Amino acid sequence: MRLVTIGECSGAPLPGGATSCHLMEDGDGRVLLDIGSGALSMLGRYCSFDLIQAIFISHFHADHSADAGAAIYSRLISQDLGRGVGPLRFYALEDRGLSMEGRSTFTPIDEGAVINEQGFTLSFMRTRHPVPCLAMKVQKGGKTIVYTADSGLDERLAAFARGADILLAECSFPPGMGKGALAGHMGVDEVALLANEARPGTLVLTHLPIYGGRQAILEHVCQAYDGEVMLAQPLLEVEA
Repeated sequence: MRLVTIGECSGAPLPGGATSCHLMEDGDGRVLLDIGSGALSMLGRYCSFDLIQAIFISHFHADHSADAGAAIYSRLISQDLGRGVGPLRFYALEDRGLSMEGRSTFTPIDEGAVINEQGFTLSFMRTRHPVPCLAMKVQKGGKTIVYTADSGLDERLAAFARGADILLAECSFPPGMGKGALAGHMGVDEVALLANEARPGTLVLTHLPIYGGRQAILEHVCQAYDGEVMLAQPLLEVEA
């Protein structure tokens, strides 16, 4: 199972970049976790959007969901051109305009749900965030990838992520900015604590700040956690 980062920015995209969007890929199976601003354009540098059949949205802050509408219209255009693609499948806490007859469908998800999609098994956990938000666990072929989405640190999240081959964890603040818990996010200290509890095979830091501080984030987490750590970046590929 392969993780491909499409967008790693928090809040707003860097020029030519994208906010939260990550592709899970194994053979012909592909699912997207979130589809933030700029994601559809960046994804086109990796593969045709026609190959994407399912999108899981963690929550409806724009940096995780802004390109959902563009995705539906991309599917509409491909179908109208006779390119042989079926309706796009959305999974989220609520519909919020994700379903369009013949073009896209919507299936509700929440904590406790288990979804089988293209050979992937996905399960979910509600996170600490100002709006309802789901962390996601993706499993296939004995491998596990956990995506925290947006979350403050708590014991439930550590248990949910424990032993993952890849832990894709948000890290919104560089050293010296300690507002993570109040904002429903994690900074460097919280991420290091999470990693030390969960002990993933690889820790990938995402939802990164757009005004600098990324190298300081990496260095700080590496000092506090002795496992493999890397920063997400556009089109980064990591094998589980």
